[in-house]
Amino acid sequence: MDKAPNWLQEIQFFYRRMTLYPISATAQALWQYLMVRANGTFWIYPLCLSQQEIAGVLSVSTSAVRRARDELVQNKYIYYLEGRKRHPGEYVLLSCRDPKRLMCGGPSQVLMLQLKD
Repeated sequence: MDKAPNWLQEIQFFYRRMTLYPISATAQALWQYLMVRANGTFWIYPLCLSQQEIAGVLSVSTSAVRRARDELVQNKYIYYLEGRKRHPGEYVLLSCRDPKRLMCGGPSQVLMLQLKD
């Protein structure tokens, strides 16, 4: 999985997965935003994003962002590491085709994820 993921396949599997692990509309919007940001960084993780930035883009409150993020983590759509005081959190998209793997990334990134679990 060292190449950029197939967006269409991941999106299709995302919606299939939601039949088993349903999530709110805000969580869906957050997942889509993370997909766009990951593509913009050429799928290099982690994505460092503040709650305020995400809230502004999605037009929701920061507490809604936290709830959506927690939903995505709980249902294994993403991995999240909370930032230290005044530092943004770190986001990693998990593949919807194979939730035990990153959406994209080399072996070192997969190992990093396994070590943090």
